[in-house]
Amino acid sequence: MEQAEPLTPAALPVSEAFAFTDVPRLTAALKRGEESAFAWLHGKWSGRINRYCFALAAGDETFANEIAQAAWLRLARHVRVMQDEAALWSWIACAARHAASDSRRKGGRYLRALGRFAEWWQPSASAVVEANDHLPAALESALGKLETDERALIEGRYFTSESLEAIAARHALTVRAVEGRLARLRARLRELIAKELHSTQP
Repeated sequence: MEQAEPLTPAALPVSEAFAFTDVPRLTAALKRGEESAFAWLHGKWSGRINRYCFALAAGDETFANEIAQAAWLRLARHVRVMQDEAALWSWIACAARHAASDSRRKGGRYLRALGRFAEWWQPSASAVVEANDHLPAALESALGKLETDERALIEGRYFTSESLEAIAARHALTVRAVEGRLARLRARLRELIAKELHSTQP
């Protein structure tokens, strides 16, 4: 019986090719532009990154996608070898914040997203600049105030990038009904996040 060749890292399934226990190897592969490394990291952290960008975007779906894309692009272009999982996440979170800040400086979607909070939260100019430091925690608190099925809709669509059709099938709804519920939930989240941000102001 012919002996099978031992599996090399490149031949392993994507789910087994890398590990957060060996971040130097992972980030070295990312730095070299290895697709398998990006696929592995995307599979492990796409939800976490989407969640963070959704918070930075203050619930603005389009802007959240823009921030996430910019963060992945910065990762592809500028990633360096890092020693552990915490350092890698810190780097990615910083890249996302820089992407949001770039838009803020250009007067783009970031300011428009925060502008929607005006009736609930009346920030000073410095507060707007500091807002992205508080948005992730504000989002988590706001999500905690939603019903279980409401939170499932938000998480499915915006954090795990589930299709509208799949969400509609799981909840026995039409796609249009899902879109309507998501729009109402985004508006509610913006109000809840605004209240949370207001409570953090001195």
